[in-house]
Amino acid sequence: MSSDVSPSTSQRRTIPLHRAYASITPDTIAVRPSRGQLVTPLIEAGIAGLAVWGLVAFMNTLPLWTLMVLLLVAIVAGPAAMLGFVYQVAGSAFLMERPKGTCRWQQGFLGLGIGTEELVTFARIKRIEVGGDFADELASGDLQDVIRWEVRVVKDNHRVLLVGVISTARSLAEEALGRANDLGGALAAMSGAPLTPGALPAWAFEDDEDLHDLDTPQGDA
Repeated sequence: MSSDVSPSTSQRRTIPLHRAYASITPDTIAVRPSRGQLVTPLIEAGIAGLAVWGLVAFMNTLPLWTLMVLLLVAIVAGPAAMLGFVYQVAGSAFLMERPKGTCRWQQGFLGLGIGTEELVTFARIKRIEVGGDFADELASGDLQDVIRWEVRVVKDNHRVLLVGVISTARSLAEEALGRANDLGGALAAMSGAPLTPGALPAWAFEDDEDLHDLDTPQGDA
């Protein structure tokens, strides 16, 4: 029986991150902005459109300084909206490519390979690591309610470069850590670098067991 799913499609998977997602294929790993980020360029496009409409509709009635302001808004907001839209749809903040043996950190709107901020070859990757602030305390001494897990690339000169972030409520920290370790494992497998996965401290599971004991009636054994 023939299948309508192409190999490239069936082998592609995604990992949700904070305001982004990781797209993983056999030859590439890309961290792209989430589709929710399209709101900003759409708003910019709306502002530019209103400015152009104001110029055309009231060119003969508005004072010159107002027309100049509308023209400036259209000139700034229009290209910004276009660049932002292209970046949100097709751009990436991070790209690892197996055929080239490199990973790149790319800049904002110029994230289509034009504005490369950092280029690291696989040979210069010392390790991939996953870490977070699960055990960090606030100034009051209480543990944080929101946990941040980070996936990082550590170079041979000990420089640490951030690949992706997952923020979540403390109650969902273990599930979020699984996603972070999943992305870290994919990066390590593609680059050939060792992985230092993140882990919850032992006392996190002890707290869960204590809560379970409190919920269990004394007669149950």
